[in-house]
Amino acid sequence: MYSSILSTHFLSNFLSSYTKSAAQSMPPANQMPVPPQQQDPLAQLRDIHVPTEVNIWPLDWGWWVAIAVVLLALFCLYKAITAHLRHNKARKQALALLESVSAQQGNWPVALNSILKRTAMSYYPTQQVAGLYGKQWQAFLTSALKSSDSKLESDLGLLVSTVYQATPNPNDFETCKGAVKKWLSKAKLPKNKGAKGGVNGGGLNNGSSHDKQAKEPHHA
Repeated sequence: MYSSILSTHFLSNFLSSYTKSAAQSMPPANQMPVPPQQQDPLAQLRDIHVPTEVNIWPLDWGWWVAIAVVLLALFCLYKAITAHLRHNKARKQALALLESVSAQQGNWPVALNSILKRTAMSYYPTQQVAGLYGKQWQAFLTSALKSSDSKLESDLGLLVSTVYQATPNPNDFETCKGAVKKWLSKAKLPKNKGAKGGVNGGGLNNGSSHDKQAKEPHHA
């Protein structure tokens, strides 16, 4: 009987202790783990990371190559433009001087022919051009054309023959002046001799009209 009471008391104490221990080890209801299917999916997302700012300096080697190519191209373009302007300097000066020649001048054929002669000497060796006159001079003017032009060749022949006339025909002035202008525009002028002084250096635009005609050789 006594042993039965002890057993009952021990069992009662054991159950009481186990219940208290289990109660203490169990988390509160608000801290109970949430089943995976009930978790918030947005909570699994990470924060957005902004990429670091890209610096343009120092430049990559490819950019240096591109810059070098552009600078080289600009330099070549500059050289080409300046060479073109320098080559056409005497031609432009001759066209400007041509406008100052009029039929009222006493010996306009010599003035027109002088423009051709001095322009040619700006591009060709002086010894090749200076001594040419008459048919030889006409042949040179014709050979310098880029393409054959029978009308222009005939008009140049008229100018060359008019140079030797004591009294030129005023009606031939426009034809001869047009021939000079066409030749200046169509002549194939070499680049191996620079026109540094241009036709102005020959003295055509220096002094009075009377002095120009007096100094000009009759067979120029």
